[in-house]
Amino acid sequence: MRSSHILFSILIALSFNACSSTPEEVPEPKPVHHSTSPQMEFKTANEESGLLIPTYLENGMADKDHDGIEDGKDRCVDTPIGVEVDVDGCAFDRDQDGVKDYEDECPNTMAHAKVKVNGCADFVSFNLYYAPRVNEITPKSMLVLEKAVGFLREHPEYKVRITGHTDNIGDDAYNLKLSQDRAADVLKIFNRKGINFKRLEATGKGSAEPIESNDTDEGRALNRRIEVEVYL
Repeated sequence: MRSSHILFSILIALSFNACSSTPEEVPEPKPVHHSTSPQMEFKTANEESGLLIPTYLENGMADKDHDGIEDGKDRCVDTPIGVEVDVDGCAFDRDQDGVKDYEDECPNTMAHAKVKVNGCADFVSFNLYYAPRVNEITPKSMLVLEKAVGFLREHPEYKVRITGHTDNIGDDAYNLKLSQDRAADVLKIFNRKGINFKRLEATGKGSAEPIESNDTDEGRALNRRIEVEVYL
């Protein structure tokens, strides 16, 4: 009888504890925040990079591409991080060939070159000019020639084709010889400045191929020229 009473007391106690205990609360999951800020870009794990967060300048303005130019004044806000930029926030194109320096495999291409997508040229053409009745190219043309020499020294794979032209003052035989002599003189200038004769060729065409009318002083000045072609 006593053992039954003890058993009954234990059951009552267990029942009381079970009813009075409070179940442990499980916290609700926090909502996922999806940013709508235009200053941040999120990419999935399968894409090239994760999170791109802009820097902020001392004046509190955002600088998305980290180039030191605030976004409101940056003309090229998506310049790759680490690329050197000008005062407008755009990457440099020092040889002005239309290909930015950081993408240009030939960043020192000569002026006037027609380049490929990688910024390299197969062919460059420019003119050197003579003053009338003088067998010397003009000082301005000599500066152009010097730049060409610098390019050729750095790129020994290129060759040079030199073609002389005249205006129509004088007879054809005289002009043909004059154009040949001037082309040969320019060839010698290239050689004296270190360009091997094997890379040079010269010819003259007299007055046969004018690029402007010979009826004016201006036109004749443009026709008295040496065409220089730098090619692979």
